[in-house]
Amino acid sequence: MRYSIITFIMAMLLAGGLSAQEISADEHQAPADTVKTVTDRAKVEDAVFPDGTKPRGESTRLPKKSIKKAFFMSLVLPGAGEYYAGSKKQAKAFMGTEALIWSFYGFTWFQGEMWKRDYRNFAAQQAGANPERTEDIYYQNVYEYTSSYWYNEDVWAEARMIYPDDPQAQESYVAGLLYESPDDWAWQTRDDWYQYRSLRVKSQEALHRRSYSVGAAILNRLLSAVNAARLTKRYNKKRPLRAGLQDYWQLRFLSNRNCDIGLALGRNF
Repeated sequence: MRYSIITFIMAMLLAGGLSAQEISADEHQAPADTVKTVTDRAKVEDAVFPDGTKPRGESTRLPKKSIKKAFFMSLVLPGAGEYYAGSKKQAKAFMGTEALIWSFYGFTWFQGEMWKRDYRNFAAQQAGANPERTEDIYYQNVYEYTSSYWYNEDVWAEARMIYPDDPQAQESYVAGLLYESPDDWAWQTRDDWYQYRSLRVKSQEALHRRSYSVGAAILNRLLSAVNAARLTKRYNKKRPLRAGLQDYWQLRFLSNRNCDIGLALGRNF
């Protein structure tokens, strides 16, 4: 019991004429008697706070919440820790931000893949490139050279520069690097080549923007985790106020099985 009795107990004996032995026996049995108080009851009819509200006992105190749990909940899903801490508005804000981030990720991925499909089809139609090839290095070479002939010549030039007096080493160097039919290509006009290059740049830039979304998602999680821990800490500090355990005077009625009745004025601390 957390109450400090600071006033007197007014005891009224309803059954008079008790003998000294009965009184002594009652004193020994008093610790075993069950004392009914206002704070042990679910509803209080006789005691109220100054503001008109009824007091709550320790049994109604709200439990503490785990700061670590809130932190890691928001690391997994931003806003979850805020919801756990009781801040639904901030939870919605972080969850909404997370939804926008991944929506942007999906949009940029769709754009990048769409332009990738377009530049590959364009290369096949206008330069004769092999549409079955999926390696990015192949389309990078189509981007850098107007034809596979000039690409092959460049590879041979590198081989002769590296192995000037060893034809066999030159053959080994170019093996697997040259493009022959059906992988060869040749741009007919520079305008077509430039258009292909433009489509490829758009695709790469769109796909690269996905990294911004990943970075934003990580940052959103960190901010949400720290904020959730802060909110949970604040919630635990204000927990007694939430449970109605303010510093109030309380009037209590005391009784035991022998019909002894008393009044007590106490203060919660």
